[in-house]
Amino acid sequence: MSSWDVIKRFDEARLTLVHYRWTVLSAMGDFLDAGAIVAGAVSTIYWISTFHLTSLLLGIIAAFSPNAFAAFVGAIIAGPLGDRYGRKTIYTYDLLAYFVGALIMAAAVNYIMLLIGYIIVGIAVGLDVPTSWSLIAEYAPKYKRGFLMAFTNVFWYIGPIVMLLLGIALEPYGALTFRVVFGVLAAVAIITWILRRGLVESPRWSLVAGKTNIVQEALKQLGEQTTTQANIHQDAQPQQSQYKYRWSDIFKYKKGLAFIIPIYIFWGVPAGTFGFFLPYFFKDIGFTTTAMAYVGQILWFITAIIGVVAVYMPLSDKLNRNVMYAVAAAICAVSFAVPIFLPFSILWVALLNVIGFGFGHGMWLWPQTRVWSTELFPTEIRNSAQGFAWSWMRFALGVWSLIVPTLINIIGYKAIAAVATAFFILNIIVGYLYGPKSQGKSLEEVLRDFYGGKIP
Repeated sequence: MSSWDVIKRFDEARLTLVHYRWTVLSAMGDFLDAGAIVAGAVSTIYWISTFHLTSLLLGIIAAFSPNAFAAFVGAIIAGPLGDRYGRKTIYTYDLLAYFVGALIMAAAVNYIMLLIGYIIVGIAVGLDVPTSWSLIAEYAPKYKRGFLMAFTNVFWYIGPIVMLLLGIALEPYGALTFRVVFGVLAAVAIITWILRRGLVESPRWSLVAGKTNIVQEALKQLGEQTTTQANIHQDAQPQQSQYKYRWSDIFKYKKGLAFIIPIYIFWGVPAGTFGFFLPYFFKDIGFTTTAMAYVGQILWFITAIIGVVAVYMPLSDKLNRNVMYAVAAAICAVSFAVPIFLPFSILWVALLNVIGFGFGHGMWLWPQTRVWSTELFPTEIRNSAQGFAWSWMRFALGVWSLIVPTLINIIGYKAIAAVATAFFILNIIVGYLYGPKSQGKSLEEVLRDFYGGKIP
């Protein structure tokens, strides 16, 4: 049996409970990613009062958080490690680091401890998230890749909702709130790490790396009839013997990088701003209680979940992805255009912005960006290229986060709205014109078509 025949077994497999189990365990990285970002948002008012933070110090911790620079570093590290040693290797260590960082934050007695803990958590997030997306894409059936990848988005939204509900419940306890929310994240990280011990390695990566016994195990777990290890090894060996990882190979795929990095940044800067600063915006414009600010942010995440579940999950593997991407980006652009001209403090303006942005990016924009990022690079360098591309979004967000508090103080929310509107207009143009029409295709077919019939 050739390596291509083995890959087809995974691409054409029926969807089973095993797929769901693998996907949920992988998607927990997104729960912990967004959970850490929004736990920071929940904690901001307590950090300001407990550690006497200025706007500059708040900007620094936002910039070096899982939302930005720290995740950038983690993603740069994770890519080469995941391609050289396997996706599951990353899972062996990353959540242990997350656990330690979250504990440091929960026990912080000064600003330095807080910053160090958040940096460790952010690096761990950067290690985990791109690796999880690669793993899911590499075992998902081709007719359900968008559907399964969308679970990572759902978990990315659930994590913050849990943190915000904790913030509301713990508000009477003041500064204890930030200690509890990061303590909960530490507990979730260690439980996830334990459960992931039995998770399968990527069958595609295992095949190109010559680990055919792992491919057999993956097929067995899926309930697929397996062939002998010797037969797989015999026909796949010529390809495997040529496999030699080189990080620089990602630049053979300049077209993919030139497409995916900008759309990551155009989406990621507005979304990351909402993820960390939205309660801060709400409090600043007159929402009278912390609970009200948190409810506003929960509304954003709930509308995004509705978008993912009601639109993207059932339709992503069927409809034209470019058209739907442009529609979603347009909804987001309109939702931010209104606050440029009308005050965000008007209730219906704030609701239009929050609900429109939530539903728009959930229904297609964010899940499709993730799917495209896994499809535009071959298995040998998928993790490296994806980590490299994703990391630049977090780097851009880090630079932006440094100036957001000052920008709000000087100009007001309309500055945020203007930047977000411009970015989403760019998303419409780039996504519609240059995104691959990848629905229902295997990863290898998407590569061939995107690069004009010849993979670099």
